[in-house]
Amino acid sequence: MTDQLTGIRIDNDGVLSTVSIYATNTHTRLLGMYQHIGCTTVDVIGLDGGIDVWVDDEGLYTQNPNPTLTLMLWLTRPFQTHLSGPGLFLRSNEDGDTQGLTPEQTATVIEWWQFAIAIVPVQ
Repeated sequence: MTDQLTGIRIDNDGVLSTVSIYATNTHTRLLGMYQHIGCTTVDVIGLDGGIDVWVDDEGLYTQNPNPTLTLMLWLTRPFQTHLSGPGLFLRSNEDGDTQGLTPEQTATVIEWWQFAIAIVPVQ
């Protein structure tokens, strides 16, 4: 049986999109994340409300800056460094397994995005 994770992607231009990752195990889940982020190594940043954002681990060197994503993270992590490349918002359960966002978490990410694009408009 295939699991489907639903998350939110913020690209370098600040565009928000809903994405699905189809995975049967941790390996295929990770490959789906690589595809949506455009990378081969990832890093995860834990945020308020049990929300995680996955980013390119080498993004500062290989991708363009993402001011919208950076500003979104500053809302809960004010000392977060600047981020480059797309960000993929998902969550993890109490066992540490990556899962899709809940409706409440989706609403929170959209609120963060609306705040950020009021300052850094979508390009």
